[in-house]
Amino acid sequence: MLSKGVLYGVFSDIHSNLEALSVVLDFFADLEVGGYICCGDLVGYGPDPDACLARIRALPNLSIVCGNHDLAVVGRMDADWFNPYARAAALWTRRQLSAEGRAYLESLTARLETPRFTLAHGTPRRPPEEYLLTTRQFLDNIDYVRVWPLFVGHSHMPVCFRRSPSGAVEQLFPEAGQEIAAARGPDGPGPTAFNPGSVGQARDHDPRACCGVYDSSRGTFRVARLEYDVPGVQAKIRRAGLPEYLALRLAYGQ
Repeated sequence: MLSKGVLYGVFSDIHSNLEALSVVLDFFADLEVGGYICCGDLVGYGPDPDACLARIRALPNLSIVCGNHDLAVVGRMDADWFNPYARAAALWTRRQLSAEGRAYLESLTARLETPRFTLAHGTPRRPPEEYLLTTRQFLDNIDYVRVWPLFVGHSHMPVCFRRSPSGAVEQLFPEAGQEIAAARGPDGPGPTAFNPGSVGQARDHDPRACCGVYDSSRGTFRVARLEYDVPGVQAKIRRAGLPEYLALRLAYGQ
């Protein structure tokens, strides 16, 4: 049983990028985090789906949801919904995935409520599909959350939304190392959403792996950016016969 105050490693959108995931998990281990929060899209795009799933499955005290790419790989979402590069990667991943890996993805839901926080891949209203990008969307989703804070992924960009007691909503784009406090409610954290960015395919023009650390005792969140072996992953993508674009974009963080 976890104590009330826990340091959590928060990560999302790994996309079968083992090199980036390994760096992030080593970072969390150095911090001696007591729990893990994963906001989905474990597979898709990248070359190491089974190896990434094995690392994630082994994490202790893990709260996790699936993402839209995970659902496409196991046939619970139509791959034709994706762009050609994402579709090609999803179909390739289906062929590569072990029975154990597939069963694990099938066991996950796209939304999860725990006694201390809520997880959704995209939004709590439409967990697998909708991106949480604007303050209007945040306000529209507030009634779908009972336990704050909310952790989301999907956009591949670190961002925070929080509502003040006056009702005003802030949208914050945290720099690496910047600490952001959750809004305060009468009995604990108030309406706040944290997105830790993407481990394996950043899209904010910073090619480093991105993740977050949540201190539940203080109600604070900070983002970390970590270097990893981008050329090594690119070489694996090319050897696997995945679309060249998926290799190129890693170097530019987009």
